[in-house]
Parts: sequence; C-alpha cells; structure tokens
Amino acid sequence: MRPPYESYQRAQLGALLLAVVLAVVGLFQLEHQWIILLMFYVLAGSFALEGMLEMKRQQKVNAIIQLLRAVILLFFTTILYF
Repeated sequence: MRPPYESYQRAQLGALLLAVVLAVVGLFQLEHQWIILLMFYVLAGSFALEGMLEMKRQQKVNAIIQLLRAVILLFFTTILYF
C-alpha cells in the first residue's frame, strides 16, 4: 500500500530537482535571466507543495508558514526581475 501523501512528496522532490537543474544551467547561461526567474518560481512552487502537504497532515501552522514563504518568494522575485 502506498503512503497517502506520496504524490505530494514526489511532486515536491521533482520541483526541487528541477530548481537545482535550473540553477546550474542559470549559472552558465547568465545572458538568459528568465532561467533564474523560472528557478525561483519552481522553488516557490515547491514551498507551496510542502505547505499543501502540511495542510493534509493537519499541521496548519507549518502549512501557513510554507505558503507564506512561497508567496513572499514569488512577490520578491517578480519585483526584482521586473
């Protein structure tokens, strides 16, 4: 039997791996700043997924913290990029 939150955990791990790959690519492709922007957006998505996972586990305080981290990262990344 699969754990009930395995799909959220896999999505979060995939988002983190994609963020790491984009960070490495962004280091070598500095003329393409949208790669770094995408990396921060994927990282914010990973925080949001972790917040949803915490919400499913009935840990509301941790869920709110993770969702706030995601929103703050989205706002600051967008403000700094544009």
